[in-house]
Amino acid sequence: MVWLLNNVYDIENRAYFMSEKKMELTPLKIRSHGASSVMHYDERYTPYIEMTGLLPFVHLVSRSTPNLNAAAVTALIDRWRPETHSFHLRTGETTVTLQDVSMITALLIEGKPLCMSTDSEGWRQQMEALIGMSPQEPEVEDGGKKDRVPASARFTWIAANFAHCPEDADDEVIQRYARVYMWYVISRTIFADGTGKNAPWMWLKALTVFDNKFSWGSAALAYLYQQLDDACRRTTKDGGVGGCMLLLSVWS
Repeated sequence: MVWLLNNVYDIENRAYFMSEKKMELTPLKIRSHGASSVMHYDERYTPYIEMTGLLPFVHLVSRSTPNLNAAAVTALIDRWRPETHSFHLRTGETTVTLQDVSMITALLIEGKPLCMSTDSEGWRQQMEALIGMSPQEPEVEDGGKKDRVPASARFTWIAANFAHCPEDADDEVIQRYARVYMWYVISRTIFADGTGKNAPWMWLKALTVFDNKFSWGSAALAYLYQQLDDACRRTTKDGGVGGCMLLLSVWS
């Protein structure tokens, strides 16, 4: 019989540190958020969001979402195994499936795979072409070394510039605001990263064409697995977990 569990993951797992090293670990910080009342949903966005297949999910999270229990979610993550992408419980193994994603989030699980180049070369210029602006580059003092800036925009920057679509906006401007609204929502809910502060450029890039018919549910599940793989080995006080925590919480 082939033994699927890897000892390397064992000694890095949060459960190992608590059971063998007797460490007292704090619950992980949940980086996934709701759509936020800061970004106003405009009915003029509806036809464009519908084209992407994200409309049912956006309606779900743009209203109110339940409070997420960090301790309960962390207790579940402590039992996650990256080798099998499943939770190992006393009663056996279990995991979130595509059917669960569809039933809980209403995200599409059929369609094109969400695959694209993650090369961020020239991302500011591409962002400006899509939404008319990009975050300002950080200033560098004379003789100073330029820090590497992630290809992303802070949620605060997005909200400051795109919270409300102008009443007299033409169709091109409405499309721009609809695209940013979807970018903001999916970056906070489906594809929340470990920081919980930034919206990565690649998710805006995925919305370049509205009717691509992507399988958003498949991408959400794959991203959740990836986040759980990392989170189950985080032992610092400020350690967090991204991915669609609404999905995981309701499923659990």
